[in-house]
Amino acid sequence: MRTVEEAQGPPAAPEKPSAEAPPKGGVTLRAFLLGLILIPLNCYWIELSEIKYMTIDVTIVSLFMNVIFCIFVLSLLNLALRRVRPRWAFSQGELLLIYVMLSIATGVAGHDMMGNLLPNLSNAFWYSTSENRWSEFWQHIPSWFSPRDRSVLRGFYEGNSNFWTPANLSAWAIPILAWGSFIFMTLLIGLCICVVVRRQWIERERLTFPIIQLPLEMTRPEAGRTFFSNRFLWLGFSIPAFVETLNCLNYWYPSFPYIQIRLFDLGQFITTPPWNGIGWFPISFYFFALGIAYFLPLDLAFSAWFFYLFRKAQDIFSVAAGFRDPGSPPALSKIPYFPEQTVGAWAALSCVVLWTGRHHLARVWRAALGHPETEEDRKDASLYRWSLIGLAFGLVYLNAFFWLAGASWWVPIVFWAFYLLVVFVITRVRAELGPVAHELNFYRPEAMMVEMSGTGGLGPQNLTLISFTHWFNRGYRNLAMPHQLEAFKLSDQAYMNDRKLTLAMGAAGIVAIFATFAALLTMYYQNGAATANIQATYRTDIANAEAFSRLQNWLNNPQPSDWYAMSFALGGFAFALFLSAMKGAFLWWPFHPIGYGLAVSFAMEYFWFPTMVGWGIKLLITRYGGIKGYRTLMPFFLGLILGDYITASIWSLIAIIFQVNTYRIFI
Repeated sequence: MRTVEEAQGPPAAPEKPSAEAPPKGGVTLRAFLLGLILIPLNCYWIELSEIKYMTIDVTIVSLFMNVIFCIFVLSLLNLALRRVRPRWAFSQGELLLIYVMLSIATGVAGHDMMGNLLPNLSNAFWYSTSENRWSEFWQHIPSWFSPRDRSVLRGFYEGNSNFWTPANLSAWAIPILAWGSFIFMTLLIGLCICVVVRRQWIERERLTFPIIQLPLEMTRPEAGRTFFSNRFLWLGFSIPAFVETLNCLNYWYPSFPYIQIRLFDLGQFITTPPWNGIGWFPISFYFFALGIAYFLPLDLAFSAWFFYLFRKAQDIFSVAAGFRDPGSPPALSKIPYFPEQTVGAWAALSCVVLWTGRHHLARVWRAALGHPETEEDRKDASLYRWSLIGLAFGLVYLNAFFWLAGASWWVPIVFWAFYLLVVFVITRVRAELGPVAHELNFYRPEAMMVEMSGTGGLGPQNLTLISFTHWFNRGYRNLAMPHQLEAFKLSDQAYMNDRKLTLAMGAAGIVAIFATFAALLTMYYQNGAATANIQATYRTDIANAEAFSRLQNWLNNPQPSDWYAMSFALGGFAFALFLSAMKGAFLWWPFHPIGYGLAVSFAMEYFWFPTMVGWGIKLLITRYGGIKGYRTLMPFFLGLILGDYITASIWSLIAIIFQVNTYRIFI
């Protein structure tokens, strides 16, 4: 997977001075306390903006919009503080500590984590009817998973109630502790894995970490003279700020002109078979996506949009070959079996990552056992040892969680193998290539387990329990683990104390878990999860249709093993391995395996067109302007990202403060 670093890629991080490195710092008490104070406010902002008002989806892209907004404001305030009270100003390490803490908290509270959790826990009880017969699988749901008393759930779904009553607190206490500890263990496992691989990926392979370029530039001590005073930055900033503000005003006052940059379906104009097999064919021009695409390696950017079109060609071919009726929507479980291709592609990528890192993993194991090979390994031996202990403890806990719930011994082991492999490789992809998003909506471990063993091989108890994993494995967009690894890279750049940083990330995760539970339950009991007061009722619909309706179908209509579908998974696996082998053997090979993995995983639906435009612009700049031209225009594309993010965040806050709906800048 590792490509030769492009000359036109993000600038390599400066190496630490070997003789007189600055003292470790940055993780100060005041920065830590400020981060803890901001976390509950941040979590409440996320839930209000993404669920109640649906003004912005801040957590479904790689670089979180809300966190960039917070650091942008803090950086500007810090510049003013440097002029008035220089000794009071925050250092870069302190600002980056706050960035890391807010990023971890956002990963916990975001769209594909706790944002989906509560409906997935309680819908089975509230929406059960004699027609859907969901009560038939109640017996397989442990009592500590969720409250099932309708008097408690009535306030949750109908609103006009107060969560902070003794009855509600008592009913939710055990589920909060159970699932809160569950989430914390996923954070612990991710952190331990990052500790194991950080030296190899950050210091030996020197991966570029494109996603952190913007927070790094904003927080530099000299940012007032270099970053914020750059004309290209503010030119890039002004374009999305103007366009998005105009569109927001048009939402309230139609007399203002509207500029179409959001998703537009080209597929609606394609009605002739077999071309109508293309189905939904969105095109967009998100400025932040264009900005991020500028920092992608050219081969990845090209592969991302090329394989998206390749995926659409498969849709057309399936209609032309008679596998699907003309005009019918692409079925996720039928030819060309994109979910299965997705699983095969990402499984292959995980194998490639593990194979290329095998020597480092062996050194880590030997150092943890007390047999370090180098002085470097000797210094890290205790850290490796505790990381492996933490990893083992977390895995045992997560497996025991489902064993206590009644799962067969092998079911959680297989599930977590599927899940952690893909999270691991996403973290690697973020560190190496930095895509705009990594939405793996087609990657469903529980669905693959059904296809492998059939419903009979799992049984009602296991089928029910794996349905309760749907809330965190549906999209994989706001994972915390990539941000944990990026925190160590930021630490390396700002000379922060790694051990204190690790403790700060753990504290941020704990505070975020309980702050998000409080924010969600307060909001739902006030407004009602099933009322018009909550704009994002699709969270409830998703849990119903994708989790429990599917579960009822499994129970009522037993399915055998689908080895025909699995053959497509093997095909995706083989194709991704082929692309990896060719990429490693030939520098001229233009097709990156990550592009294939992203394209068949839904991640490029929203971003294929701006990625293609960004690729074309970067290609022209580097070809005719060289490295100098590329570096000169870097601030312009950072400005595109920043302008889009700041404008979106401001309008989100306007919606919350004035309790109104506004134009959605993204999606």
